[in-house]
Amino acid sequence: MDVSLVATGIAIGIAVNAPVGPVNLMCIHRAIRNGPASAMAAGVGAWIADVMFAAMAAFGVSAITNFVEGHLSVIKVVGGALMIAFGVKLLYARREAKAPKDDTAMSLFRAGLTSFALTVTNPAVLLGFLAIFGGLAGIGEKPGDFGAAALLTLGVAIGSAGWWLGLSTGASRLREHIAETWLGRINTISGAALAVFGVAVLIAVALGY
Repeated sequence: MDVSLVATGIAIGIAVNAPVGPVNLMCIHRAIRNGPASAMAAGVGAWIADVMFAAMAAFGVSAITNFVEGHLSVIKVVGGALMIAFGVKLLYARREAKAPKDDTAMSLFRAGLTSFALTVTNPAVLLGFLAIFGGLAGIGEKPGDFGAAALLTLGVAIGSAGWWLGLSTGASRLREHIAETWLGRINTISGAALAVFGVAVLIAVALGY
């Protein structure tokens, strides 16, 4: 096993997710409002998207990557609209009871599905993977490279899982230090931030960026 490829993948998995973005914000929001299980459910959705992107890039699935690059503006618009929609939903939920409800299996599933949707339409994540794997182009295009591509993808899976696990558990510990009166404001802060992210993406598209 080429440990350097796994280590490179781990670094990529962390680097792509580390910048503050809508999914990080959603994970922190759910951790503070509902606890680690809810935050981890959101992290799982993002993790699946990360591994999917990494596999496509590492194995040289050029048809898909070319489609993404060719329709990046549309993806940005969809991503921006989703961020605004989820942000507005949280803003309208700001009057909910201060004590959050316990998560159900369905709410955990929705958290994962939401974070997956936000990740696959997040321009920053898409461009991040395309830019990083651009320097590793062709690694999985030959039959002999499949092992290397698999190790790189494995590394991304480990790095991404480590990031979301650490963020979920770390943010959950903040619950113990936040006054109950602040719990009612978490939706407002998170919703406003998500909406701002979405508006910024749409403005960037309108300006041709």
